[in-house]
Amino acid sequence: MAAYDLEEQEQLSAMKAWWEKYGNAISTGVAVVALVVLAWQAWSWYQRSQNDKATAMYAEVFLASQAGDTAKLQQAANQLTTDYPSHLQASLGALLAAKADVDKKDTKSARVKLTWVVEHSKEVLVKDLARLRLATLLLDDKAYDEALKQLESGVTKELAPRFAEMRGDVLVEQGKPDAAKEAYKQALEKMPSTPEGSSLKNIVQTKLDELGGN
Repeated sequence: MAAYDLEEQEQLSAMKAWWEKYGNAISTGVAVVALVVLAWQAWSWYQRSQNDKATAMYAEVFLASQAGDTAKLQQAANQLTTDYPSHLQASLGALLAAKADVDKKDTKSARVKLTWVVEHSKEVLVKDLARLRLATLLLDDKAYDEALKQLESGVTKELAPRFAEMRGDVLVEQGKPDAAKEAYKQALEKMPSTPEGSSLKNIVQTKLDELGGN
């Protein structure tokens, strides 16, 4: 028993010496880890809180859009883009506000909002949708080079057919039928095999036929 006590004392002494040497560093490390965990939890809570607020505000934009309350829609959309510019809801709200502008024939304001989405949205598909709508307005305003600029860069697979079709439309207005035909052919190649894709394919094929087909 005495031998056991002696061995135990030696172990306790060794542990005490080890703790005296490394204890402060370990305590500091544990504190740092605890602070990191707490900071992460606080940030996660803040992010969830911000997202919930952005969602609630987007709901106001959507409901105002459904009710045809343009003034409330624009006010809520502006606040959304100001307070939560990095959130998806802000981009979606700006798209709804831009549509309301187009319905009022205020294409200048619509272009401003769509440009905001292109510059701020972190969602590629949403950004590309804004680019496509912006190109449509630029085409209507006969700003052909600007429209093509919106359609130049890479695009998501979902919108690739529409981008190619829009390029064709712009090129037709520029008096470039051969380039337009190539764009329409690309659109046909990219069309999905869905009912909607088939409907769009018929439209593009008609445009191509009007240019002399192949």
